[in-house]
Amino acid sequence: MKTLNQERGQFALNEVSKIKGEGGKAKKYKSYAKKLPAFITTNGLIATLAFLKSKSDAKDVYDSVVRWLKQQEYIESEENGLEELLKVDYHKLRLATMEALAFASWLKRIVEIEIEEDENE
Repeated sequence: MKTLNQERGQFALNEVSKIKGEGGKAKKYKSYAKKLPAFITTNGLIATLAFLKSKSDAKDVYDSVVRWLKQQEYIESEENGLEELLKVDYHKLRLATMEALAFASWLKRIVEIEIEEDENE
């Protein structure tokens, strides 16, 4: 049985592996993923997701966060993740924000390790 931290790390690694090696796309993913914990802390989860969804080069990071929140059952649908969070009560949003922040920390760590190699090639 894995801990929740192990699951977060594994999920982040899988998400980064999907994008790794895609050149400029991977570099943009890394850039947004590294800023993600600060974005969530400063602006909140909903505002951060709205920002990421609005930027075409940040959509992959948005998708990673939404997939994680769906897997953890904070939202029901990846397609309507942001819209669902706009409708939940304060307590559920707070829990989802804490979970997204924990996942964002893992995502940041993983991109710093995994995408580094592609930038140096």
